[in-house]
Amino acid sequence: MSMPHRVQRIEEFTKQLEAGDLKLRVRVLESERAARKATTLQMATIYTVLGGTLLNLGITMSNQGNVAMGNGSFIAAGIFMTLFVRSMQRVKMLDKFEKMI
Repeated sequence: MSMPHRVQRIEEFTKQLEAGDLKLRVRVLESERAARKATTLQMATIYTVLGGTLLNLGITMSNQGNVAMGNGSFIAAGIFMTLFVRSMQRVKMLDKFEKMI
């Protein structure tokens, strides 16, 4: 008895979707967690590259006699390596959270 009414509602729903009057929004928590982890790993990679580059620059500057510039590069490299370690700790924490779920 109610089947024709249901079919009509489905048709109306489909027409609203096609017209753009109705939008579906789906949250996939697993993909959001994966994206957060990927972003954190990407930042860790950037910190590693910058830290390594500054370490190389510091060594080069120190060897050429520009000690002040070399020390500044070493300090900046240390900051980026600290950020790298914190990012990896965050990744480990995200992994632990995923295992708890």
